[in-house]
Order: sequence, then C-alpha cells, then structure tokens
Amino acid sequence: MNKPKVRDIECWDLDTQSPLHSLEFTMNPNELILKTDESLWNYRSQISAVNNTFDEDCNNLNISAERPDMRNYTIKFRCIHGESDHDDGNGKEKQQEETTSSTTMSSTGATLSSNSSLKSQASSPLHELLTIIVTTSPIKSNPSTEVLERTFDTFSYAGIEFCYNCPKIIICDGCRIKQDESAVVTNKHANTKQRLRSGIATSKQAENYELFKIALRKLCDDAGSGVVLHGDDKKSLSPFRNTRVVELDERHGYGFALRHALRHEVSTPYVCVIQHDRTFMRHTPIQSVVQSMTNSNGCIKYVGMNMRSNLTYRDTFTTKYGSSSLNELLGMVLKPPELALDSSVFGPNGTSVKLMLEAQSHNKALQKNLKSLAQTYLVTVQSTSNSSNSTTSTTTDAASEEDGREKDTTHQLSLTPTLFWYDNTHVCETSHYRDFIFNPAYKMVAKGGFVEDKLSPAIIRSVERLGLREGHSKFGCYILDDHSGYFFTGHLDGGSYMTTAEKKQLISGEARFNKK
Repeated sequence: MNKPKVRDIECWDLDTQSPLHSLEFTMNPNELILKTDESLWNYRSQISAVNNTFDEDCNNLNISAERPDMRNYTIKFRCIHGESDHDDGNGKEKQQEETTSSTTMSSTGATLSSNSSLKSQASSPLHELLTIIVTTSPIKSNPSTEVLERTFDTFSYAGIEFCYNCPKIIICDGCRIKQDESAVVTNKHANTKQRLRSGIATSKQAENYELFKIALRKLCDDAGSGVVLHGDDKKSLSPFRNTRVVELDERHGYGFALRHALRHEVSTPYVCVIQHDRTFMRHTPIQSVVQSMTNSNGCIKYVGMNMRSNLTYRDTFTTKYGSSSLNELLGMVLKPPELALDSSVFGPNGTSVKLMLEAQSHNKALQKNLKSLAQTYLVTVQSTSNSSNSTTSTTTDAASEEDGREKDTTHQLSLTPTLFWYDNTHVCETSHYRDFIFNPAYKMVAKGGFVEDKLSPAIIRSVERLGLREGHSKFGCYILDDHSGYFFTGHLDGGSYMTTAEKKQLISGEARFNKK
C-alpha cells in the first residue's frame, strides 16, 4: 500500500517514492472497492481519476487492449489528521512512528485514541477512558432541575468513579419559539408533551428553560471539580461534580445535539450517553463494560444497559425472525471474562437486585410488578437459552466442597447482539459514533430526530444484505444482561414529569375540592 508516512491530513510524503502520490489499479465492470483493516480504513480516500483510454503503458497495468471495458483507477489517500511532524533541530523532520499506540484525530479535530491502542488503556482509571454525555431539552417541569437531579442521584449505582470523577457534559438543545401560542402547528403537536418533544416551545416555556439552564449551571459550579480518591468522604460530594453545561443556540434534536458534543466536547475513547430522564435502577458494572470493550479488538462498539422493553430481547428476536435465526444469534452472544463478576452482587441472588427492591419499598405496587416480571423472565428464551449455554456458574455443588475444589463465586453477564440501536443509556466507542454513525456520507441520523429512528433500519438492511453475523459486525451493538430478571435502567418520563412541589399542590387542591 502506497500510504502516507505520517498521519497528517495534508501529508503527501508516501512510503514509496511515487510522483503521483497515489495508488493505481484496475477493476472489472461492476466491481466494488472494499475498505478493510489498516490498509484503507484509517486513511481517507477519493477516486481522483477514472481513465478509460489506454496508452502504451497499459501492459504494465495488466490491461488488455481487447478489454476496453476495464477501468484504470487512481486513488489518492489522505490519512486521519494527527500530530504533525516537528523539526528535530538538524533541519530534518521527525517521522512519526506507525505504532499501534499512535494517537489519531477525527475529522472534527478532537483528540482520541485509535482502536489499536485501546488495549493498552485497559488499566487506566475510568475517568481517563469515559465521558458521560447527558442530553436535555425543554420539558414542562422547567425551571425546576428535579428531573436531572433525580437522574444524577442514581449515578452512584454505576460506581464511585463514574459518579464523581468521570467528566460529564450536559448538552442543552435549543428550541423553536411558537409566536402565536393559540395556534396548533400540526395535529402531531397538539399537546404540550409532543410539542416540546419536537423542540417547539411557547414564550413562557422558553423563558422557563432559560431559568432552568441558569439553575443547572449553578448546580455544576457549586459541585466543584477534581478527582476524588477512594479514601475521601463521599457524603458531602455532589454527582454534578466535574460537569459542564453546553448550550446550543438552535434546535438540533437529540441526534445532532449528541453529535455536537462528540465533535467538540469529548476527548476520551468512550462515551456513556444518557437522556435526562433515564435513571440507573440498581448496581450497573459500567467499568467492567468499558474493560470488555477495550479488550475486544473493536468487536464490541456499543453496549446498551437493558431496560424493561428489551429485557427479553432474544424473545422479541425469535418472534420476528424465527428459531433458526435465533440459533445463529445465540452463537454470536458474547460472555467476556471481564463480565464474570461477583455473584454476591449480580445475578438473581445478588445484592444489586435486593437493594433495587428495597429502594422501591415505599411503592408496593411497583415492587410487586418487578417481582412478577422477574418470575415471568424465568421461562423466557432470554433466560432459558442463557442457562443452556452458560459458561460460569453462580453456585457450587456439594461435590466440589467434598473434594476441596475452590468455590465459584462469579456470575457471568452476557452481551446479546441487537439489531436495534437503543437511545437508552449506553456506552459506545467515541470513534464509532464520530466516524461511522455520524458520517454524513451514510446519512444514518437525521437532524431533529433520534439516533435509533434511522440507524436501526440501517442495521436491519445491512443484515439482510450481508447476513446476520457480517451485517451486524460493523455496528457491533449489544445489550447487557445479568439474567436476574431485573433491568438496569428506568424511565422518569420527563415529558409528563411532575415535580414534588407540583404533586403537593395537586394533592392540596384535591383535598380542598373534596371538603367542598
């Protein structure tokens, strides 16, 4: 491959001395150029010329004059922008070493580590690997910050370092102000919730949103910054620590607001994307997830924390695509060693579940509903298929105790491939989002919409065209499950959320009405 020596967007100093600074080859009609591995994937390219005429040198290119339908392509390569060379003091430029630990930059200019260097970062602290992006937009509970406060209060379920040390970015989307407040824009926007969901606010709602952002900035400023050590007192710390608020001037929608944050605010190789009303329900092994992604050689690009609607994703998949496809899907299920975790915490008998139920002790109806759902889970394909393919047991039989074998105290969590890209809480490679999902050439995300809306159909089309394994591999999206029957994340429904003060006012009003 005649590729540039240096990772610089304008570098034309190639490995081989060619005055053309290009690669030439021939193709038959209807053939495609496939980008694979280091040879092409990490270099930006474009077809600079297609020569349909042949000269006396055509024999050197194995082109026969009898086959004028063959095409001679000239492709020029430009690599991903990285650190430029500097003068070494002797008038010579230093050549940047082409090693697996090299630092690259995306086309947007924010520094991140290349996929090949991720393994070396497995032992790095989480705050050096992961940035938390929280998206928010106008909701009817503004100017109150209660929704975000309740969401951030659950960050401790993902670990102390996640909660206090990881850099956090709250991206505040803009909105469009409806001038005539009595007019209905469309039937779709007839109610307040749908109108705000589409970024359309009245003058009063826009004013409340501005007050909300002022209060939010104060929360973040008061929380402070800096790394919290393990021995430090956590009681006085705020989960808004190390948080920055970024305001967008105009309406972008969830997808493009996330794109803005990824392009301009993130410098870590991974991001955890959370919507403002998505909470952690129980202990969630975010750090172990990041480690498994780091050690997967780019196989695992996205891990979604399961929620109620996809708790039994394998059953949903079976219903849509049949049992034969399910068998292929089960062959793609991953059980990384990094997710063989303490069975006293995860799994059906772990403290993660017990503490979740205790936290809902004030809501007996919800507690009963959760237990009923867990019982139903036991007979689902999601549960039974994992039992038959389990590689790590959570208990030790009597025989192992008798012969002195060490007890197995781990429980294996699984990653199930998904053909739906859930916008629910997830961890994703930064470069995967920047350079693939948000690549403008692929048009997989629309302005004003959600990522999952257009991307999920694109995944399905890829699978239909290339087959399940190959079609899924370039998206690399999975759902985390500890097979306890309980989900990791919940939903506050910010669009309909009532603050504590509003609830008290409503109850007080009902009481006065009943007295009459």
